[in-house]
Amino acid sequence: MALRTAGSVLVVFLWSVAVVLGQYGWSVTYTKKGICTLKGSTVDLACSYTYPRGHTVTTTTWYKWNSWIWTQIQDKYEDRIEYRGNKENDCTLRITDLREEDSASYYFSFTTGSWKSGSDVTLSVTGSVI
Repeated sequence: MALRTAGSVLVVFLWSVAVVLGQYGWSVTYTKKGICTLKGSTVDLACSYTYPRGHTVTTTTWYKWNSWIWTQIQDKYEDRIEYRGNKENDCTLRITDLREEDSASYYFSFTTGSWKSGSDVTLSVTGSVI
């Protein structure tokens, strides 16, 4: 995708797609299923999740697709990521100072005592073209 800009303009290509991962109240929904943005900017991978009453979320984790394997991103991004969600229904992840190598599919997973879920959102980071 070629981005043409006269300045430092953030271009975001997005559409709203609900990604439902299960039945009976189990789901993860991404507000933006695909995001294209500029190097150096900040992006929120916004999502929410639901699960039936009576269950407790024990873990929430974001993963990045790296050459045939999903890897946890907490260790690799250190000071550039912020989990803005909670263990109730918000799974938003903020990534700052975006780099081209951040382009990938990202996957949110939550675990209860009996169920683990997840789906992915695609992030594309590109330099500006003048």
